[in-house]
Amino acid sequence: MQSRPGTVRVWRLLRSRVPGEDTRARLLNLVNALFFVLALLAILSLIAEYGFYLTADVALATRTATRVVLYGYVVLGIAKILLTDERAAFLRTRWLDQLLLLLILLYLILPGTIERLLLSLNPLLTPESLTRVYVVLAQLFSLLAFIPVALRFSRRIMAGNIQPSVLILGSFLFLIILGTALLLLPRATVSGSMPLVDALFTATSAVCVTGLIVVDTATYFTPLGHAIILVLMQAGGLGIMTLTTFFAYILGSGANLKEYTTMQTLLGEESVGRIRQTIVTITLTTIVLEAFGALAIFEASGGIPAAEGRRVFFAVFHAVSGFCNAGFTLTTHNLAEKGLVDNAGFQAVIMMLVVLGGLGFPVLSNLGASFMQRAGSVQARLSLHTKIVLVTTGALLLLGTAGIFLLEAGGEISIVEALFHSVSARTAGFNTVDIGSLAPATLFLLVFLMWIGASPGSTGGGVKTTTAALAFLNIRAIASGRNRVEVFGKQVASSAIVRAFSTALLSFGFIATAVFILLLSERQNFLDLLFEVVSAMSTVGLSTGVTPTLSIVGKIIIILSMFFGRVGLLAVVVAFTRRREEGSYEYVPENVLVT
Repeated sequence: MQSRPGTVRVWRLLRSRVPGEDTRARLLNLVNALFFVLALLAILSLIAEYGFYLTADVALATRTATRVVLYGYVVLGIAKILLTDERAAFLRTRWLDQLLLLLILLYLILPGTIERLLLSLNPLLTPESLTRVYVVLAQLFSLLAFIPVALRFSRRIMAGNIQPSVLILGSFLFLIILGTALLLLPRATVSGSMPLVDALFTATSAVCVTGLIVVDTATYFTPLGHAIILVLMQAGGLGIMTLTTFFAYILGSGANLKEYTTMQTLLGEESVGRIRQTIVTITLTTIVLEAFGALAIFEASGGIPAAEGRRVFFAVFHAVSGFCNAGFTLTTHNLAEKGLVDNAGFQAVIMMLVVLGGLGFPVLSNLGASFMQRAGSVQARLSLHTKIVLVTTGALLLLGTAGIFLLEAGGEISIVEALFHSVSARTAGFNTVDIGSLAPATLFLLVFLMWIGASPGSTGGGVKTTTAALAFLNIRAIASGRNRVEVFGKQVASSAIVRAFSTALLSFGFIATAVFILLLSERQNFLDLLFEVVSAMSTVGLSTGVTPTLSIVGKIIIILSMFFGRVGLLAVVVAFTRRREEGSYEYVPENVLVT
């Protein structure tokens, strides 16, 4: 059967209208650029709506901008589908984009149906309430629509030819700058304004999960400010790259080898093949433990004055702060507040979260796998790393508890309070007593505990428990005439020993430099300044009370201490050191006297 001449002409005309490959590529680039513009418009409208006190006209303009974003997203989304060559593969791999596109489209073309649905759920809704619900829905859709775009942008950066250590520094620096800008919003603080250096200090403390504060978190910030600090703690505790990779995996997007190599450096995972599993385990473990912690805190917070009227947020905030070892609280006197200082249940939950967060995800994963093997009648095996971390953590907790209790024997610190501060000094920063009132010997013991800190791969800081353990084991091996370190029937790699001593040496050098500068700029005694620097560098958050009194120079030194301590001093050195290929030759070894 032959086609009619008219049909043939129409078909040829349509084919001539289809864009060529070059034109299609240029159009796709234009669509992506417009997506970026809409994303900026969506973010700016949300910030204006919730971060500023707007007049009625400006508020109307921001809501109109949100509607423009939604219509633009629909148009550009459809255009991208039409311009894509392999539509089936595109729709399959970008399923979340298409789902959001469908939901936004239904929201825009079926407002009457949505109104009837809302009224069926609550017949008492007023026109004003319905309008507000529509506004919130529009803002929610405008935010969700660009999450996949942001994830893909972040992953492209990770896949670029950038050194992993530089990426790690950059990710934390980005979070700090973003957090500073958000805390400067008028609605984030009760007074409507905040000095730039104080906003930078607070954002750095939250992102680096430290807990040092220059203003009273409970009374200085509004609920919006508290929410910003909560998000910064969570993102800083897990790491923005970990979150990006996790959500990309959940959304079905694959990752290339460069991304996995970057995450391997960040997480300290030995096998590239286990990176995806490790990331999923870390994120899900965090969510589960924080959820159980929040439930337990919610139950224990009944009758606490600070939790009145916002008990759910109070529970979530402190669960995240506890597991991330952040040390932020919604009370003026930390956990020495009325209703908390004598609340054994609340303190027990906080201690549990701090210890679990400080053990490190590799240890938690190994313990979980060992438990599952034991339950399945398969011989369980704990790694050497897990054994060293558990033994060192237990020894430090016992040493800290006994030391604090005995050194404060003349005071009123109970054995439970001594245990709590032994746990907290390992990078958590919570306190139930006035730290400034402790004896100098007790403060020096806390400095030692803070300097060691938590374990590798955890939410805590410090030189890490394994560094202290390997340094001790190496000294013992040298004293006993051995040239290798052996423990638990295993030989420790020499590279780990070298890394441990390098970390400790860098730590001593940085602490000495920071304390020296503070002695020049501040009017405080040596022990208080030493305590402050170690607390900042180890991302602990305990203070003898000098933090709010620091000068601008002092605050900047503490900000740098928190940042370098969270990223890792060795990682900072690696990031700013030019990499050189190792030669294929070896020089003749010669001994150098060191004693």
